[in-house]
Amino acid sequence: MHAPWIATAARHWRHERCVRNRLAERGPALRAALRKAAPESVILAGNSHVEFLGTPDFGGRPCINLGIGGSTAADCAAHLADLRAPIRCAASVLIIGTNDILRWRHPERASTERRFEAEVRRILRILEVWSAQVFVAAIPPIGAWATGRDPAAVAAFSDRLAALCRAGGHSFFDPFAALRDDGSGLARTGLYPDGVHLADYPGLAAELVRLVAIGPVSPAPRIRPAVPVASLRTLHAAAWGVRS
Repeated sequence: MHAPWIATAARHWRHERCVRNRLAERGPALRAALRKAAPESVILAGNSHVEFLGTPDFGGRPCINLGIGGSTAADCAAHLADLRAPIRCAASVLIIGTNDILRWRHPERASTERRFEAEVRRILRILEVWSAQVFVAAIPPIGAWATGRDPAAVAAFSDRLAALCRAGGHSFFDPFAALRDDGSGLARTGLYPDGVHLADYPGLAAELVRLVAIGPVSPAPRIRPAVPVASLRTLHAAAWGVRS
């Protein structure tokens, strides 16, 4: 009989492989879309809930969907850190957390919640550079039959997201409110048979457009990429006639 840690390690490996493969499939298109970002653009980031949204119409604003199915907060943070936005956009919308509350990740542990919070902070630091406004969604409810995830963690992790938004001056909102069965973390309606994904993503897109109130767009400066330390040394040496 295998030790529990072996099963957990295997799950982590399978998950990482799935996300890595999905990123390899979508990566080139995501980079190409981000290169075309405009000051009025809206960026969507997160997991499969985002990926399935497509590109909603935010009042004619260009929409850039960077969602990668299967992503945890850590996956999303790593993925976004590898991308570059050429200009500051109007807004970003983040939907994350569904894959962080898998039972084998032990979402009931305080250490797991703290890691989730740390990774979301990383995401928010990136998005607040990329966009003038950041909107973060509550974690969607799950089906009672989706036993692989912890419904109690839906509210707990959503509370963490709300607290991070308050601290950072971002907007926390709940586009899944109509699906919820009070505060149980469970859905009363509107789910796909897997108990995780929604049955109506066009409906979710419409709800996002309704709830995400994007302010007027001011002239946006281009985002200057960070200059590596080695390059700074070379420039300094050249300026002073010193060989590095």
